[in-house]
Amino acid sequence: MNITLKKVPEKVHRILVREAEEQGRSLNSQMTRILQAEAAEVERIRRMRKLLPELDRFAASVGPMDDSSELIREHRDR
Repeated sequence: MNITLKKVPEKVHRILVREAEEQGRSLNSQMTRILQAEAAEVERIRRMRKLLPELDRFAASVGPMDDSSELIREHRDR
């Protein structure tokens, strides 16, 4: 898939070119890597949001838990 970017700010372009050079990549390879990382993060967030209702249901099914600080103190003092 080909994408054309227009009106990229000069400062952003300079940073991307410099980073690509430092990583030994072409600008295209660097941009592809950045887009892949961003797409993975967007997908991770989407999955997390999808899981929230399930986590809420689980938390509600477990109910309130006792304070564990006393148990931790007893175990630490052994």
